[in-house]
Amino acid sequence: MKTRKHNLNAIALGVALAMGSMSALALDIQTINNNPAAAGAAAIVGAELRSTKPSFNANEKVGLCLIESTVSLLASTTNDFSCAYKTYDLQVYTTSPGVGFAELDGGVGAGGTTLAGVLGPKKDIGTNCKVDDADGLNQLKGLEVVNYDGAHGWSRTNEIFNSNANIELRDGQTGSINRYKEVDIKDFFKRVVKEGVAVEYDWGLEDIKKFRASPAPGFYYPVQKWQELSAYKHENGGPGFLWVAKGLIIPRSAFGCTITVEAYDGFNGSGEFEVGATVTVGQPVNGVVPLLGTGG
Repeated sequence: MKTRKHNLNAIALGVALAMGSMSALALDIQTINNNPAAAGAAAIVGAELRSTKPSFNANEKVGLCLIESTVSLLASTTNDFSCAYKTYDLQVYTTSPGVGFAELDGGVGAGGTTLAGVLGPKKDIGTNCKVDDADGLNQLKGLEVVNYDGAHGWSRTNEIFNSNANIELRDGQTGSINRYKEVDIKDFFKRVVKEGVAVEYDWGLEDIKKFRASPAPGFYYPVQKWQELSAYKHENGGPGFLWVAKGLIIPRSAFGCTITVEAYDGFNGSGEFEVGATVTVGQPVNGVVPLLGTGG
């Protein structure tokens, strides 16, 4: 009888603890629902699900892959080499289906940088996009790009773009090489904005990591978080456009550093993709960033 009473007491205690846990859980759920980021997250998901899948062809996919690689390369430079105001001329073009190049400020050997992109074969699960720096001296306003090695990918429906790159930049003062990793996920969706006009939008987040050698064997530590928005319109018998904006969120001390790509010329037809654009890197004007607001 004593053992049975002990067991009943244990059961009663367990029930009481469970009820207490349920009360705490209910309180936590309410707290979660009050998350200040919840409304924004719901708006992003709703925007995607109320839209349709993008309809990129092979040349658009390698072209957009190269543009993202270019912007991410520039983003990595701001960690150690400042977000001082700079502008670059960007030329992106394809030479055959799924093969293209991105040239910043004239490209390799001319004081600029060239990235070469190749789209892999389309699989039932998706398509990969390999991007490398061209042979020769690649520079960004005098900063040497030692290596860009990107292994990116598109999902089967083109709704997800993921970038994954190793980046190496040479410090002009010390001669040492700074090593970074870049990871980005972008959600693409298509929306008809008016009769006969459709625009492909995207929203995404990017993480820049920097390598620290000590303690051995070393590790890539996260140092920056960026948010990105873009809008792209095919020509379709009328003028097209391409606009990309990437804004730095973390670290807070550098909040607002922004990289924008604004196309001034472009062509997409007959198996070609060409974009001429101005890329701007710099801090916001009057503390207001179109992409991020004021951060308050």
